Amino acid sequence: MTLDEARQSLFEAAVGYFGSTEAADQWMDTPHMGLGCTRPRELSNTKEGVEQLVEIISQLEHGDTA
Repeated sequence: MTLDEARQSLFEAAVGYFGSTEAADQWMDTPHMGLGCTRPRELSNTKEGVEQLVEIISQLEHGDTA
């Protein structure tokens, strides 16, 4: 999977969880304490960052907010 494909998969997962492209974009552009006050979009510049974000969305879907 290329980085662009991984980013697309991440964004689709974010839209699925947050319910709209607007909400997913907002999440991607908001600094989060759990990410060291980094914006998810900044982490999506590497495959490792994308994998971390997909895992976070998966945890959110399963009710794990820690």
